[in-house]
Amino acid sequence: MLVSQDNFTPKQVARAIGVSESSLKRWCDQGVLASVKTAGGHRRIALPAVLEYLQSAGRPLVRPEILGLPATSGQSERVLARGQTQLQQALVAGDALLCRQVIFDLYLAGHSLAAIGDLVISPAFEAIGEGWACGSVEVYQERRACEICCRTLHELERLIPPASASAPLALGGTAEADRYDLATTLVALVLRQNGWQATSLGAGLPFATMLAAIREHRPRLFWVSVSHIADEELFIRDYDAFYTAASSLTTLAIGGRALHPALRDRMRYTVFCDRLGHLVSFLNSQPTKFQPSSES
Repeated sequence: MLVSQDNFTPKQVARAIGVSESSLKRWCDQGVLASVKTAGGHRRIALPAVLEYLQSAGRPLVRPEILGLPATSGQSERVLARGQTQLQQALVAGDALLCRQVIFDLYLAGHSLAAIGDLVISPAFEAIGEGWACGSVEVYQERRACEICCRTLHELERLIPPASASAPLALGGTAEADRYDLATTLVALVLRQNGWQATSLGAGLPFATMLAAIREHRPRLFWVSVSHIADEELFIRDYDAFYTAASSLTTLAIGGRALHPALRDRMRYTVFCDRLGHLVSFLNSQPTKFQPSSES
């Protein structure tokens, strides 16, 4: 499934990046900035193409609001460590605007979504979880933080270029009783940034319906994110049956904070990913198996 992209006129893009419209049209004619023509012959430029050009040319985004981005996006080249602290504080405070600015700034500065997830979002939520455990963060603050971050990530989808028609398909989600959809949302975005057609099926999915999705769509990869387990013995039993049925149909990637070492030792899988970066490294190490085919 492709994510719909915002398309802008040369005048809008020129104003957003602070150049003349004639210069911008010349860059389009030269192929420096990708553009398309409508049926009526009008030039349009997709948002991912604008961001790709800005990153390659080292140009600032002067008026991001014209492109529907947070008003200060691209004006601060936040480093990952500082971004993590800022994001944590924004999430606990319920400051959705600052949360958007932090994540968008990191993305526009050229940091991969895997790095943003592993080094900023994940440690921010680990710190929030520790605060919840010791009583300095309320339950509602943690739940609100998840909602804010998920909304921000869904907004970020529009910045990612669509996958090619031949790109491999990936599906995934969280198991039954696991209602945390932040991790599975991140996995889908990371895969999309790496050229996959990736869709999160959502949270709280019985293994039977995951298997149904695999049989119907035949994804090259299926991921299971596990942030919460209500009954470990029941989980292991159901997962083992799922693995037995699905392992011959797709590559299975699992991960998540609820899978402690003792539980992990009892599980079968193709690859276990402690971090998003581990998933990307695995995919890059399998060039033949995961190379887009002409039949995709």
